[in-house]
Amino acid sequence: MTEALQTNDLYDTAKRQQILDGARQCFVEQGFDGASMNDIVKAAGVSKGTVYAYFPSKEKLFEALVFQDRRRQAEQTIYIGDENRPIEEVLYDLGLRMCRLITSDETIAYTRMIMAVASKFPDVGAAFYEAGPAYSISKIAPYLKKKMDDGTLEQADPEHAAMQLGELVHCGLLKPKLFASPKFKSKLSVEEAVDAGVKLFLRGLAKK
Repeated sequence: MTEALQTNDLYDTAKRQQILDGARQCFVEQGFDGASMNDIVKAAGVSKGTVYAYFPSKEKLFEALVFQDRRRQAEQTIYIGDENRPIEEVLYDLGLRMCRLITSDETIAYTRMIMAVASKFPDVGAAFYEAGPAYSISKIAPYLKKKMDDGTLEQADPEHAAMQLGELVHCGLLKPKLFASPKFKSKLSVEEAVDAGVKLFLRGLAKK
């Protein structure tokens, strides 16, 4: 690749990221419906033509932003670490990171925006799911499969088991916060909820 082409690639990447950063600011502050392309142009510090050169619509811009942010968060959160540790320890550490991410104010705000627009723009919902939950399943399932094959866990569908684990570790914490229902707030701390979820998961799948 020539030096000129490398420079152009870097410029394209930096300019695209500049637009996404401006869009993030607008969507967080104003929501999807409230943020206009003019607002995004102003926040990004570029021309409207530049924005449209990278993203044909506000929906596609939001879709790209959702995928980027969710994937980055998932990559920082979903990892197994030392697989030789006891499975209880591995799943508790993993579950704690997952629960803290899923119930964070930032994730809650993103999830609410996605719920509001996904029926009208299903590609946005698909980007959110692919970058976050689907990525998590793809990383957790192989570890569970190894534990099934070595006799630690009963044989089961590893992908479905990964989904079940993901639900159990935030059980009772996510929905009251997501739906702004303090009346139904769990009495458990994050640590207690994750510990209970992992124990229930292992009780169901641990090799008898």
